Amino acid sequence: MIRDLIYDFDGTLSDTYPVLTNTLLEILREHGIEEDYKRAYANFKISVGYTLEKYDIGLDIKAFTDLLLTRYHKAACTELQPFPEAKQLLADAVKAGKRNFIYTHSGKTVYEFLDKWGLSSYITFVLDSTYNFPNKPDPSALLYLIERFDIDPATAVMVGDREIDVRAGENAGMAGCLFDSEGFYPDCKVEYSVKSLDEIRKIFE
Repeated sequence: MIRDLIYDFDGTLSDTYPVLTNTLLEILREHGIEEDYKRAYANFKISVGYTLEKYDIGLDIKAFTDLLLTRYHKAACTELQPFPEAKQLLADAVKAGKRNFIYTHSGKTVYEFLDKWGLSSYITFVLDSTYNFPNKPDPSALLYLIERFDIDPATAVMVGDREIDVRAGENAGMAGCLFDSEGFYPDCKVEYSVKSLDEIRKIFE
């Protein structure tokens, strides 16, 4: 029986990738580079670092990442939305006696969106990038959550839209749930796989 659900934020609870992809394409055009939307989107589904390494705009990866995220956050303030099913899923989990956590590579802006969307009250804790743990699939951040909140890995699941999310969960000894609505990971072997957030209820009901 699942007691604790740990969610990635971008691409899992938040419909991040359309805004992120359009931001990247805008930056690339400013540097004379034309890129296909679908290809850039698919690359982001692997990781931001993987994506940015493919383009040379005269910046190192850290500076490029900082530029992208600064521009993205500005656009996200008006454009970013949660997935429609997210709020009800989180509310139903709490009603069923479960705990919801978020583990994200994003920073403090996550809290602003959770408040704006009315999701904060359903979240026990958010572990954001300011905690400076190694990136997924390294399990260090999840091991911290396990110890701090007395989480039993045998009754916990890491929910995410990328393979690195679910592998982080597995590396921490818990189940992985891949939210792959667009079929980016057809060959990913994982304990749970869903096409919509609504399907996650079958894991804890």
